Parts: sequence; structure tokens; C-alpha cells
Amino acid sequence: MQARAKEAAVKSNCHTVQLAAEDFAVQADGVYAADVGTDATPAGQTITDMLPGAALLENPFTKAATEPVDGTAGNAGETAYAPIAQNAVNVGYTITGNGKENTAIITLSSGQ
Repeated sequence: MQARAKEAAVKSNCHTVQLAAEDFAVQADGVYAADVGTDATPAGQTITDMLPGAALLENPFTKAATEPVDGTAGNAGETAYAPIAQNAVNVGYTITGNGKENTAIITLSSGQ
């Protein structure tokens, strides 16, 4: 797979995580998740549970199902989720995705 196609897949992963983050907030009365794997909606679903197949996404560069991670993307192909808090309430998120050169190729943000 060419680098551009892999980077397009990273961007797709970021948008998929964005949809899951928004779904989480809708189900949690407007509060966004603190992380991708442990913070849950009142119905018990995490962001990971809301991804297709209720499973982690594949990193296009490593082919491992490791995405998203918490924090900021730090490796090639990584997709990361970080909450934005105001007054100890998660009011939004920043989702980052890294490309081939291990640099950010996309940043999605809400609630700033």
C-alpha cells in the first residue's frame, strides 16, 4: 500500500473515532469520554465499544489493531484521542493522526 493511501486510512480512522466520541457524548448527556477504553456511558459503552465491530481499528502502517490510543499520536499510523476539560468536565476532544514521517497529518477538535 502506498504511503498516501495509508495516510488516507489514518484520516479515515480519525473520522471514525470522531463519530464514536460524538455518539459517546450524546449518550452521556453532552459529556465526552475521559479515555477510549475505560470511561463508559450510562449504558456501559466505551468509545472502543462504539467503533465498528466494537474493536480497535487497524493501524495502516503496522497492520495491528491498536487504534485509537489515549493522548496524542506519537507513531506512524497512530490515531489518538484526548479529552478537553473545563471545570473538571470533558466538554470536547482532540483527535490526532500521524502519517508516514511520524508527523501529524490531521487534527480534529471539538469544544475549545
